[in-house]
Amino acid sequence: MTAKEMSSATDLFIEEARAVSIAEAAERLGVAGLKPAGTGESVGPCPACGGTDRFGINTGKNAWNCRGSAEGGGRDAISLAAHLGGQDVKRRDGFLAACADVLGRPVPDGEPETDAARAEREAKLARVRAEWAAKAARQQREAGDFRERERAKARGKWRAGADLASTAGTAARRYLALRLGGHDLPALPCLRALGAEPYWHGDDEAGRSVAIHEGPAMVAPFVDPDGVVIGCHLTWIDLAAPKGRPVLRQGDEALPTKKMRGSKKGGLIPLVGFVLNGDRIVPEPGRTRMAIGEGIENTLAVGIAEGFRRDTLYAAAGDLGNLAGPADPKSGFAHPTLTRPDVNGKERVLRVQGPVPKPGQDPGDAVQAPDQVDEVLLIADGDSEPFATGAAMLRAKARLETDGRVVAIAWPPAGADFADLLTRHSEAA
Repeated sequence: MTAKEMSSATDLFIEEARAVSIAEAAERLGVAGLKPAGTGESVGPCPACGGTDRFGINTGKNAWNCRGSAEGGGRDAISLAAHLGGQDVKRRDGFLAACADVLGRPVPDGEPETDAARAEREAKLARVRAEWAAKAARQQREAGDFRERERAKARGKWRAGADLASTAGTAARRYLALRLGGHDLPALPCLRALGAEPYWHGDDEAGRSVAIHEGPAMVAPFVDPDGVVIGCHLTWIDLAAPKGRPVLRQGDEALPTKKMRGSKKGGLIPLVGFVLNGDRIVPEPGRTRMAIGEGIENTLAVGIAEGFRRDTLYAAAGDLGNLAGPADPKSGFAHPTLTRPDVNGKERVLRVQGPVPKPGQDPGDAVQAPDQVDEVLLIADGDSEPFATGAAMLRAKARLETDGRVVAIAWPPAGADFADLLTRHSEAA
């Protein structure tokens, strides 16, 4: 085979790999253990770096992401294969090896390619591209429909909840008192309570969802920048258990006692300083400062500590990813101590997403500050991995800082959050 023929065969090989969808590649690469997370997305442990829910694929967007990856994620099967196989796509041999993993066959060698074989390959590639384009369009429509259905369900669940001031809200009020050292709280009109909320996890032999627990739950809305409820955050309550939340397990697996439904990205959980305005939840005029952290309890603890300032909106982001937003892949760095095994069992340095926001990101990629806000206090958790959390908080700071707006970060002592500190202080008093 001449150099020109070899180049043509390799180019076709690469183009064929590029036409493979994330869903097809994930199946071919043996990605398993992912669970549906709404809007065409599935999440679970990363096959390359572990964790429990740091990895996800979105078939509607043809994208993957991993919070343990410096790159953060990608929008093609080749980058997914490179992440799972530890390949460096900046090197030609690494890029071709990733293409080979996607297609499940080796890179073309020196065997000559006949005109007939070339024509067949090109025709096959054209068919694959056309099929993928049609499939992607269909999945995008289905994902949009699914997203709207999930948002409607989440909205309905929040609306069905009882006000915390009512008798039905007693368990939620006592839960917050337990987590916040018994301190008085202002009215929390955006938080609601459900008396007997099922906790769904896994399927039975017939493929039907199974409720492994049922009990009282606190439900909070996620609202977009226009104040529309797009999702809800659920916290199951067991006042006899540690921190007031039930211990949920399936086999050896510890399950989270908090879940989210509908959409959360780009939305925030309004706590104090927001008002109900018809079907929308909007900031009170005159509140030009915002205090926001990952969790509800941590933000309320800071509010208690500073006396719930009248100029401040208190809100939660739901999780660190929504607070920080995606990172610029170029800002990733090697963790100073942690490593992880690759698919071949070789220990590799763990890459951490960096402190620089991804350029050109969409406002819906992470929580936004209302236009009236000119000062933001970011509330950090001290009980999370410090290097990744530190980079994420710096990323949030850089993302939310604009002309005329200042952003600061509040850090609790290592190994604690502000709600823990408040409880300890109350117990010691």
